[in-house]
Amino acid sequence: MNVLSIVIPAYNEEQGIAEIVERVLGIHPDLEQSGVDDLELIVVDDGSSDKTADIVAGYSDVSLIRHPTNRGYGAALKTGFSRAQGNLLGFLDADGTYPPEHFPKLCRVAMDDNIDLVVGSRMSGAESEMPLVRRIGNLIFANLVSLLGNHRISDSSSGMRVIRREALPRLYPLPDGLNFTPVMSTRALHEDICWKEVPIPYKERVGRSKLSVVHDGMRFLRTIVWTALTYNPVRILGGIGLGLLAVTAIIGAIVAGMRIYGITQLGPWGVIG
Repeated sequence: MNVLSIVIPAYNEEQGIAEIVERVLGIHPDLEQSGVDDLELIVVDDGSSDKTADIVAGYSDVSLIRHPTNRGYGAALKTGFSRAQGNLLGFLDADGTYPPEHFPKLCRVAMDDNIDLVVGSRMSGAESEMPLVRRIGNLIFANLVSLLGNHRISDSSSGMRVIRREALPRLYPLPDGLNFTPVMSTRALHEDICWKEVPIPYKERVGRSKLSVVHDGMRFLRTIVWTALTYNPVRILGGIGLGLLAVTAIIGAIVAGMRIYGITQLGPWGVIG
């Protein structure tokens, strides 16, 4: 029996939580056609100060878990996974940016192709309303993860995924913050997790974004690099060494060229004539 447990982390999402809950509950018939027998929906209220939890509590067919204080996006997902009963674990954001209607397709790929991790890619050509700054940032992080993991991916930070339960322990440990997804992608590549990206559309969020482009972007960068370092330090440090060697070779070639053309006097700041 195939059961999909979808976890929605929610922090002060009273404006959009009802809509996304109803959209998720509405995919049940399509899931059955895709070979998923049942759906479990878990909303983890991560210390909201608004009416998010009260709204969710009004749905009898939704499991509500409450964090007394805000612990972070990743922490909320891990709490949901620990309570989930399904053999397939899915998650998406509470802000309406990701389309739950695509979960049947992601599940079908996981089951038919025996894939451990199916990622809904916002960068694979499907319709997207992602702001330009975030699109550029996602391209940078996807290329960085691809380089460090020696495997091409298009969206390292997607917040809509389906995971086979048995693959989850191999993806842990994962952070508590918004860097949960890029670290998962980095670990998946280095753990040789069988995964596949499926194009999905992406909408502008309901309400104000909690993502700080600069602060969270730097956190993403640090954690991606440090995670990759724990698996393959030679690849990263060796790359840095080769880069420095290339710079040295270029400088040496410039100096040699200047000497050939009669520029031989060196001052404290380099060649001066």
